[in-house]
Amino acid sequence: MSETSMIAEELIPPVIRDAAKRGMSFPDLLSVITRSVADAYPLPEARFAAAGIGGRRALMAKEGGCLPAKEAAAAYLGSHPSKKPQAETARRAAREHRLIAIHDGHGDLLFPLWQFKKTGGALDELPQILHVLRTVPGYSEITPFIFFLQPHPRTKGTPLAALRVGDLKAVLAAAESEKD
Repeated sequence: MSETSMIAEELIPPVIRDAAKRGMSFPDLLSVITRSVADAYPLPEARFAAAGIGGRRALMAKEGGCLPAKEAAAAYLGSHPSKKPQAETARRAAREHRLIAIHDGHGDLLFPLWQFKKTGGALDELPQILHVLRTVPGYSEITPFIFFLQPHPRTKGTPLAALRVGDLKAVLAAAESEKD
C-alpha cells in the first residue's frame, strides 16, 4: 500500500463515521463522495465508477424517476388523438436508440421521465446525442444517466439542463469529450 493510500485509509473512515454520528443521511453522504471523486478524477472512467458508488437506483430516481414501458409510450406519444400508447412503442424506440431505457433487474425496461418533453415526445436531438454516447469506451445502459444527470464542464451544469435550454452544441461537445 502506498503512503498516499495509507493516509487516505487514516483520514476518510473517521470523517464518514463522524458524518453518520452527526445525522447525515446515507444518500447525502454518497452524493458528497460521488461528487468529490468525480471532481478529483475528471476522466470518464472515474466519473462512471464514482456514479456506481451512488448506485443505479439513485440515478434512476433523479429528475422524476423512471416509468414502465406503457407509461413511457404515453409520454413519448403525447396527446396524439389517433394513437393508443403501447408498451412495445417505447421498447422499440429504445432498441432503435431513440429513447433511453434501463433494465430493472426483473426483465423489464424502465424509461427516465426526464427524457420526455411535457407536450410529448423525446427531448430534441436525443437520438443524435445517444449516437455519440454509444461510442464512449465502456458504454452501458447507465451511461446516459451518468452523462445527462451529472455536471459537465462543457455544459456549465448538467448536459440535461443545457439540452432543455437548447444548447445542443455544448451537449454534443460534452458527449464527444467523453470519448477522450
